Amino acid sequence: MKGLTWMVLLPAASLLGCMGSGNDPPALVTSENAAKLQTRQWALKSISTDGSQAVMDMQANMTLVFGADGRVTGYGSVNRFNGAYSFSRDGKLSWPGPGFITTRKAGPPELMEKERAYLEALPKTDRAILQKHALQLENEGESTLLLFTEAGAP
Repeated sequence: MKGLTWMVLLPAASLLGCMGSGNDPPALVTSENAAKLQTRQWALKSISTDGSQAVMDMQANMTLVFGADGRVTGYGSVNRFNGAYSFSRDGKLSWPGPGFITTRKAGPPELMEKERAYLEALPKTDRAILQKHALQLENEGESTLLLFTEAGAP
């Protein structure tokens, strides 16, 4: 694993707290305000499932883009993926359909494992919280938590 850089993940509250400003409080994403997160590329910074945080690989480029058409696309560190999403008026995030469609490239085992964890965790989330250049996807009880920052944001 020569050349790989590892980092320990920050707690969710600290990442959102660092990314926002006092003028831009966190907001639950709903069907009414979903345009605020659409067409922006989100880069995964941390993932936590069942209360344990994964160690992120700096070479594991994992992204997410919510399209205005109800489609989501992204990169899982080795493969591209796409699927469907929707937000309700009360902020419920749904991932309709049979799941994500992915390309079928093979990669280093450690990156394939990170990709698998990401693509399994993503559809477990059922709400999104947006604060300026940070996005948090979580499920009720926060047993699954994904933190993103906007790619290219300051």
